[in-house]
Amino acid sequence: MNQMQRLAHARSVLMQAETASGLTRTEEKEGWQTPEALTPVLPSLKPGILAVTGSATVLLSIAGQASSQGAWVALLGLPWVGWGAAAGHGLDLSRTAHIPEPGPRSAEVLTALADGFDVIATGRLGLSVREQRAIAQRVRSRGASILASEWSTASSTLHVEGGEVSGCEDGIGHVKDLRFTVSSGFSRVECLWTDQGLVPAPRILQAVS
Repeated sequence: MNQMQRLAHARSVLMQAETASGLTRTEEKEGWQTPEALTPVLPSLKPGILAVTGSATVLLSIAGQASSQGAWVALLGLPWVGWGAAAGHGLDLSRTAHIPEPGPRSAEVLTALADGFDVIATGRLGLSVREQRAIAQRVRSRGASILASEWSTASSTLHVEGGEVSGCEDGIGHVKDLRFTVSSGFSRVECLWTDQGLVPAPRILQAVS
């Protein structure tokens, strides 16, 4: 698929989303609930740009939570995300578009998607600062949200650290969960990625000597 075909495909998916949903931007809600584990640092996902650095798992979990509430979601520039992984993070595939490689016209594709999708999860798109600012203004006016793994001008950022695996001690066993520390400003929360999705991490009690 060449560049023009990719752009045409994005616009086609956009038109299908608008027709199927029957909604206009003025009829949509102002924000989407986020996973309970993240509410201390991100009470809701609002229109605009949210950078999520350090973990695709957390980024996709936020998108999946919005999808479970009826959001139309697009994945752009995330070629390593398969449909199985998308479904595993809670995305409703009947309301999800996936454009793995938008090419050098990624700004045009992203602008087109922002006109009809509620949440867009993006990878490395190579956007200039000027393009980022223009798109940010566009998505806010349209009521859309972008979850960006890379976005230098984002007004809000979730920093994710960790990803420690439990369940495979000494190389034996199977993965039980992944532990993350997520922070935003002065707020910080510990969470786990399990077969139940993203959940709050239990507090680790310190032994008293």
